[in-house]
Amino acid sequence: MKFLLIGNGFIVLAHKDAIKKINGEIVGIIDKNRGEDKWMEAVKKTDADCVVVLTPNDLHFEMVKFALEQGKIVLCEKPLVVKLEQAKILANEDKVFTVLQLRHHPLVELIKKEQFAKKGKHMINMNIFFKRDDENYINGWKNQKERSGGFLYNLCIHYFDLLLYLFGDIKDVKVNKIYEKNGPLPEAEGKGVIEGDNYVCNWQIFINKKENGLIIKKREYIINDIPYNFSSKDNLAEENLHKFTYEDLLRGKGVKPKEALKSIELVEAIYKKLKS
Repeated sequence: MKFLLIGNGFIVLAHKDAIKKINGEIVGIIDKNRGEDKWMEAVKKTDADCVVVLTPNDLHFEMVKFALEQGKIVLCEKPLVVKLEQAKILANEDKVFTVLQLRHHPLVELIKKEQFAKKGKHMINMNIFFKRDDENYINGWKNQKERSGGFLYNLCIHYFDLLLYLFGDIKDVKVNKIYEKNGPLPEAEGKGVIEGDNYVCNWQIFINKKENGLIIKKREYIINDIPYNFSSKDNLAEENLHKFTYEDLLRGKGVKPKEALKSIELVEAIYKKLKS
């Protein structure tokens, strides 16, 4: 399969590595910053089978739509979009896939094996603590809510998606706190409760949370008192899980917009609940 990549930031390394591992061919990498229309021209002219969108989050919808109009398969980095109405427009598109590679983490199968046979409600604690003090994050679009969609979209969508993927749709959402501050050392905090038919999840998510003067890092689910630590690496892109996304793509499988819509609806429900 031939691929055209739009975007040349940090995440492109994970995609290049994954494409190499599936014996795919990269026919071009387009840097959006080199010209407003260059990416459109490249998509029109390319003989690539698949266009891979790796740009800032606020550009995803336009680029996905345009590539679809040119008859291409589209793989878009998470989050697919940062507006619920855009997700609904794409919901039934069968040639669009998004990257939610945490579903392929080895712990996912372990959770299924250890937890799915249990009766009654699953009691879940989701503890996600990020360290984000690198210059690329602080000075780039990821630290701009209007571009990233906010930290719940940009950093937390993986963990909400995994909750819904494993345990099912939401029934109710409660929000205790959402706080975001941009600056030399960005800070963010979110706490709340997500309830489904067969689970209750108490979640807390922090960016640059300090304990004893040190910023702590953790990605953990505690399910029925059993901890599952996803922090084998500081960054998901370093865990080489993207390869599985591309293997799914070759089989015509993967996370399509209708499924990605669920975690987007959850993020929007959290923000809406905060305003009410």
